[in-house]
Amino acid sequence: MAEGKGCLYGDLTALAAAGAMLDLVNPEGAAVLITNFVVRTTVVSTGAATIDAGVSANGATNDELIDGLDVNAALVCESNHDQVTAATVAEHEVVWPAGSHLVVYGSAATTGLVGKWYCEYLRL
Repeated sequence: MAEGKGCLYGDLTALAAAGAMLDLVNPEGAAVLITNFVVRTTVVSTGAATIDAGVSANGATNDELIDGLDVNAALVCESNHDQVTAATVAEHEVVWPAGSHLVVYGSAATTGLVGKWYCEYLRL
């Protein structure tokens, strides 16, 4: 029997305007349960942006993992679990259906930002 769990990670794409810094179609071909999602920056954005992260059927913005995280004011290392305790709309676990997208969206320019995203999941 397969392990049924996985981890994905990569670089966030800094943009000159608001938009998708990450848009990844579920690579498992089956529904998975995201148990942990982390954003970590090593250089702040020169644009006054916040980011949202979540799962979307069509690649549109979603904030069920990360909601309104300021990536301009200071370096961050924040998970969806941190976001839940910060009284946002974020959730501890999120289902990522087959064919759906994991997205991170900047609210404005994220020029200069250097950061990574990490996603841990269990196959359903």
